[in-house]
Amino acid sequence: MNVVDRGLTNYAGRCLAGVLAAGLAGGAAAADFRGFVTDGPAGLLVFQSCQGASLGPRASKLSDKSPDTALTAGVAAVRQVMENAGRPLYVEFAGDDAGSVVTVRRFRRAVGHILSCAGAPRDIPAGARLHASGVDPNWRFVATPEGGRLELADGKVVRFPASPFSARDGAGRTQRFDAWSAQDGGTVRIEVTEEMCVDERAETATGARVALRYSSTSVEGCAARF
Repeated sequence: MNVVDRGLTNYAGRCLAGVLAAGLAGGAAAADFRGFVTDGPAGLLVFQSCQGASLGPRASKLSDKSPDTALTAGVAAVRQVMENAGRPLYVEFAGDDAGSVVTVRRFRRAVGHILSCAGAPRDIPAGARLHASGVDPNWRFVATPEGGRLELADGKVVRFPASPFSARDGAGRTQRFDAWSAQDGGTVRIEVTEEMCVDERAETATGARVALRYSSTSVEGCAARF
C-alpha cells in the first residue's frame, strides 16, 4: 500500500465522524491547496493535504463551492479515464481551511497518474498568474510576476512583459490577455474561459479552457492557473 492509501485510510477513518457533523466555520484567508481526495459516503469527498513530500496528519471534509462544482466534476472526469479509479486522486485548488472543513473556491486541476505527494507535479512556477498548455501541436504559456513566456512546438520562445497579465479584460467567466513582445516580436491574445477542460491522455482535468493566438498561429488547450 503506498503512502497515499496508508495516510487516507488511517486518518480518514479517525476523522470521518467529526467531519460529517462539521459545518462551515468562520473563514481563514484564501490559499492554494494540493493533496489527495478520496470518496466518502453520500457523495462526500475527504481531503488530505500534501506537506512537502508527505501527507499531512489531518483529513477534512471537502466542500466544493467552485463555479459549477468544478472540482467534483473534474475528479469524476479523471476517474473515468484513470487506472485504478478507486484510489485517492491528486488535486490542486484555491480555497479556505476551517479545520474540519476545507472549502474549494477555484478548481485548478486533478491528475490521475500521481501516486504520492513526493511525485506531485512541479511544472508550475510559484506565483504563476497564468499557466496553460496544449498538444497537437505542443505548446505552453506561463506568466509570472517577472513576465510571460510562450513556448511553441517548433522550439520558438517568445517573451512578454508581466504587466498585461496582471489585469484581466473581459466579463463573466471569459477573460482576455493581450501583449506585445518587444524582445522577440509579435503579439499574443489569450482567452481563458473558466470551465472544465479534460486531457484524457494525461489523465488530467483543469478548471479552464484556453484559446491562444500568436502571429498566424492559433492553438487551444487547458489552464491550471488563471
